[in-house]
Amino acid sequence: MKYVFYCLFFLAFASSISVAQERKFGDVTKEELAATSDDVFPDESAIILYREIEFEYGKTLWVHERIKILNKEGFDYSDWTISFDDIRQLKAVTYNLVDGKIEETKVGKQSIFVEEVDKDNEISKLAFPNVKEGSIIELKYKVIFIGLSALYTQMKLPIKYERISVSNGYYGQLSVRQNQYVQLPIKRLQAAQTDIFVGENVPGLKDEEFVGNINNHRGSILMELHRTNYVQTWTEVAKKFYEAEWFGAQMRNGDALYKKDLESLLAGVTDTLTMVKMVDRYVKDKIEWDQTYSRGTEYVKSVYRDEKGDSGDINLLLVHMLKSLGIRADPILVATKNKGWVNYPKAEEFNAVLCAVDVGNMRYILDGSVKETAFAQLPLRYINGTGLIVRTDAPGFDLQEVTIVQPTNQMVIATANIHPEKLAVSGNVNQRLTNYFALSHRRKYTDVGQNRYANYLSDVSLLNVSNITDENFDDINEPIKLSYDYEQSDYIEEIAGDLYLQPLLHFGVTENIFKEEDRLYPVDISHPYGYKFIITYNIPEGYAVSSLPESRLVKMEENIGYLKFDTLQRGNTIQVSFTFDIKHHLIPANYYPALKALYGEYVKISNSKIVLQKTI
Repeated sequence: MKYVFYCLFFLAFASSISVAQERKFGDVTKEELAATSDDVFPDESAIILYREIEFEYGKTLWVHERIKILNKEGFDYSDWTISFDDIRQLKAVTYNLVDGKIEETKVGKQSIFVEEVDKDNEISKLAFPNVKEGSIIELKYKVIFIGLSALYTQMKLPIKYERISVSNGYYGQLSVRQNQYVQLPIKRLQAAQTDIFVGENVPGLKDEEFVGNINNHRGSILMELHRTNYVQTWTEVAKKFYEAEWFGAQMRNGDALYKKDLESLLAGVTDTLTMVKMVDRYVKDKIEWDQTYSRGTEYVKSVYRDEKGDSGDINLLLVHMLKSLGIRADPILVATKNKGWVNYPKAEEFNAVLCAVDVGNMRYILDGSVKETAFAQLPLRYINGTGLIVRTDAPGFDLQEVTIVQPTNQMVIATANIHPEKLAVSGNVNQRLTNYFALSHRRKYTDVGQNRYANYLSDVSLLNVSNITDENFDDINEPIKLSYDYEQSDYIEEIAGDLYLQPLLHFGVTENIFKEEDRLYPVDISHPYGYKFIITYNIPEGYAVSSLPESRLVKMEENIGYLKFDTLQRGNTIQVSFTFDIKHHLIPANYYPALKALYGEYVKISNSKIVLQKTI
């Protein structure tokens, strides 16, 4: 009995907390209007004083927000966008404190604009009138028959107080969970069929560079309705796809349509990996991608016959063809970067499908839709954490990290002849590009070729190039090899007869790409990469080495990054060697200072000087 009493007391106490700060529309206070800053968020130009959302899943959404404009920089927040169709019962008001009294200015119809995003969607834009430093703006509206699977608990502005309630308006089980990758000062309370989330002093979403998808780091409430069985494990999710007519069932159909074509293609080939590579290239060359994505296919054989399809069509066809050869291949469900990280076992977490194939003790993840990619080179949109391999011969699954296996490197071997009389440097560059550097080069210059590449190089100040050649441009599975002659004018600085020049030619950098003082979110650099430069300077007659930049060796923890720089005089030459590597594409925020310092060394080396002294 004491236990029952305690539970009832706790529920009553929780309910009192959840309603303690509920505010009615219009109950703005003089103290709020008079405030010029916030104690918790003193540097903000505007803050959300109050935010309340009531959502009956699939039926009705009520939104009530109140924003304080603290200074002129906050005026940008006086224009508000509502990203829903058919808004009802809209109220919007600007409040100001004038001669000790609260003055209200309502948003009229002339300040509300409806904009068509596409044929199926509209947004409403509100321009709040009479906004000044110190103003408070407030809006409230209702949307009906709305299908949302997520509600944000964190906005760009910090939130002083928010209350979000989620209830189930349908039969079945509604799962309600928060983004597991984010920790915020938000408490979850439950009352019967309603989940209540209460937050105080919730920090705003921070703008940072190198963020793959900001919503991965945004506080949010994720919802899913299960009409029958409550899907809560990967086993059940995989089973759903295994049984789906548009997914697993397609993999158990026959191969008569393309059987003879494969026999002709693979005649005399016995090595399994070679077969996989040939089928991968065959699909890429034969099937045209329509530039859209899906998780399945209506009929995999029609894709082969029509020679066109979306990403799901093409990759399920690739799986189907490999399986028909007796090769272990299965579809792997993935979420693209714009979809966000996979949070929980849930079918809707995924928006695309790839092909996972096992050869010996190696597993390769393939995408058959993009013709420019090499074997097992995935478009970067798919490098986004965990995928779900669905076994299609018998129910089963694997969770597989979708990562980049092959390194991406730029190797440069260059000569540099120093011309004191015209303060210039000239020579030859041989360059080797692998993986994503090669892919990027091919995409940029496929249609326009060397002329555009020459123009790109000429964008470097006072750099002129000639005799550009390339190898393997059309051989997608090989690195690109480039060669060109160059001359860069005004590269040398002369002081009191001595010559000063930077050691990395036009491969140096002038500023650090990592500019923030601190970091809240992981750094997403898209893919690991490395540079290796070997540059040989020929010392002109009548000059000798006066000083060379100091050698450097910098290593980050956990083998995340590495830099090495050396200069060495050999007779009448100076050899400069520079290596820069970042080994991971997603780097935790606590390593950001070291990453910034590593790139800072790259900048310092680029700006350092080789000094030659005149001897005659």
